[in-house]
Amino acid sequence: METRAVDKPKTSWPTLFDSGWMEKFFNAPLDEFFNFGKVMNVPAVNVTETDKEFKLCVAAPGLEKKDFKVEMINDMLTISAEKEKEEKEEHGRFNRREYNYNSWMRSFTLPEGCEFNKIDAKYENGELRLLIPKKEVKELKKIKNISVN
Repeated sequence: METRAVDKPKTSWPTLFDSGWMEKFFNAPLDEFFNFGKVMNVPAVNVTETDKEFKLCVAAPGLEKKDFKVEMINDMLTISAEKEKEEKEEHGRFNRREYNYNSWMRSFTLPEGCEFNKIDAKYENGELRLLIPKKEVKELKKIKNISVN
């Protein structure tokens, strides 16, 4: 008996039998799956930890201090930025006006033991730096006299 492969119908829509499309659909943002042409530009964040603090460095060139919003709600640290830019050219009867709007947001759940009210943020040279101090853990010596019976 001879077996032959059955040709799948050619279509631009994914079918249930296409390998990997369901995984991509459920794990990728809808914009990416349907290719709406929208580009998400979220800055890179480096996080380091020392004995005394956490350091977050956000690469965000081209912004100003006033463009940032940093807030703490419970144990969630949210960093966001918005920048609106307008360009105008006027040449006699010819005028050109372009608008550009860019925004992004990153959120981080901070671990217990952080000094939330002492977070320091500084923006310079295209980098936003946040220092999140840790609470000082004081080791108390527990002394107990034990009676000998």
